[in-house]
Amino acid sequence: MNITETIDNIVQYIIKFIEKIKGYVDIAIDFFTDLKDRIEGLLEYIEEKLESIGGIIEELKHHNEEVAA
Repeated sequence: MNITETIDNIVQYIIKFIEKIKGYVDIAIDFFTDLKDRIEGLLEYIEEKLESIGGIIEELKHHNEEVAA
């Protein structure tokens, strides 16, 4: 094996290693993108429920004011 073949083998190894790391990075990006989307959905759901609870509380306050009057 001459020096050219050795260098070529090293370069090929580095390229394969970088491609493998790129695959892992892509998987991590997909995971965190999906996680972000799920968290945003959860926050929207929580916001809707809080608004609903706020509406119920306002109705109860109004009802209590009517009863007290």
